[in-house]
Amino acid sequence: MKIVLTEKTPAWVEVYDDPAFLNNGTTAIWQSARDGWRHLYLYDNNGHLVRQLTKGEWEVRSFYGADNAGEWAYFSATKDSHIAENVYRVRIADGTVERLTQGEGTHAASFNSTFTHFVDNWSDAATPPQQRLMTSSGQLVRVLNENKVEALSQYKLGKPEFLRVKTRDGFEMEAMMIRPPDFDPKKKYPVLSYTYSGPHAPSVADRWGGARYMWHQMMAQKGYIIWICDNKGASGKGEQSVWPSYKKFMVPELSDLEDGVNYLKSLKFVDGNRIGIWGWSFGGMMTSYALTHSNVFKMGIAGGTVADWRLYDSIYTERYMLQPKNNPQGFDQTSVVKAAGNLNGKLLLIHGGMDDNVHMQNTMQLAYEFQKAGKQFDLMIYPTQHHGLTNPAQVKHWYTMMTEYVLKNL
Repeated sequence: MKIVLTEKTPAWVEVYDDPAFLNNGTTAIWQSARDGWRHLYLYDNNGHLVRQLTKGEWEVRSFYGADNAGEWAYFSATKDSHIAENVYRVRIADGTVERLTQGEGTHAASFNSTFTHFVDNWSDAATPPQQRLMTSSGQLVRVLNENKVEALSQYKLGKPEFLRVKTRDGFEMEAMMIRPPDFDPKKKYPVLSYTYSGPHAPSVADRWGGARYMWHQMMAQKGYIIWICDNKGASGKGEQSVWPSYKKFMVPELSDLEDGVNYLKSLKFVDGNRIGIWGWSFGGMMTSYALTHSNVFKMGIAGGTVADWRLYDSIYTERYMLQPKNNPQGFDQTSVVKAAGNLNGKLLLIHGGMDDNVHMQNTMQLAYEFQKAGKQFDLMIYPTQHHGLTNPAQVKHWYTMMTEYVLKNL
């Protein structure tokens, strides 16, 4: 056995997949973000680079595989938009890239085993997913499911607006705003912002957002501006955008979110004293961290919160934060538990009673620290539920509770 390939970065190395060996038996396609952006590379079996197949300040999102002849490799990417993936193919012989899906919105493909056809799953921010059968060269064969949802026409919905906001260091964050359907620019509106903020996990995308999107639309109808702004680490703009967060997750993320809030406050129709934030999982930690490390948010709803990186699983935490003994300052600096005494604003903590991902000890330890510090907060536990809430009755309770909490506190 011998080492044929080694990957290095300034931070951590993501593992995307095993090499995809071509039928010629002598070459394979390898995925790497060595230049800061995830791309495809062609290697021979001895680990020698034949050529880089894709390159540029955009990234491969899903690599689907190569055809039997070894002529084309198929993938989805952000080549033409950072917020809307398309399906592409690259000629293995020379690196020529062709776009297979057209128009606005987000596309994802399911190929047959011989890569002669694929099902294109498409949606945009205002349209639920539709499916079309396409040839591998991008020609439409037939519409499989137009998925007309007539009920949507019965609602007065706000139009999602996409925009870009610069951070203090000049990075362009992608953002989405939904204004109330009866928006009056002469009025001052409160803002409900949603965040995930986790590494390489954008929330801003020109695709259908499901139940969360429809809840946001309902809150817009109730007079709130909905705001989603992806910090640089969550932006999906290459691995290079996440590496600055190495060993200090939460710190640069909060700085970016604050820059987004500063932009909001510059708008005449925004009430800068009534800006709330909510999120789940990493977004729950981001929310609770923001309310203990900043004073820009009046209210927060934090679901499935990681209260301290010492309490989360090792395969995730050690990749980004190392072990506590190797990075004590980073663990202390990013801890919500240790900053519980600094809570300001109204905070609702939510957790699934059987969460086997972010364990209940996170919320329990945080609640105890709030109590010891004399800080008032709200708490809801969902028995039988894991990290994501799925029971219809409890999901209804959850959204109803959040609605009432926003109306009361924002």
